[in-house]
Amino acid sequence: MKQFKDVKWKSHSVVPNAIQGMLNLENGIEVSIVAGPSMYCSPKAPGYSTDDFTSFEVAFFNEDGLIGEPEGWQDVDQINKLIEKHS
Repeated sequence: MKQFKDVKWKSHSVVPNAIQGMLNLENGIEVSIVAGPSMYCSPKAPGYSTDDFTSFEVAFFNEDGLIGEPEGWQDVDQINKLIEKHS
């Protein structure tokens, strides 16, 4: 099963000084994990790697769009549980 450690990270394409990670699950669901200024993460500050944050904002998407609401302030263990739930 995929976990947080499998996420591919890059600079956020819209928010400066923020990061975004994407992960495609086997069932077609896509996980988006973001952190940086103005996002539901800790700290709410500029950052350039996952080491700069203790919690993240997480959203799940399928072919129809967003599944539920984004989950804010999720730590790595919570994110792994969310990934397992949506797998």
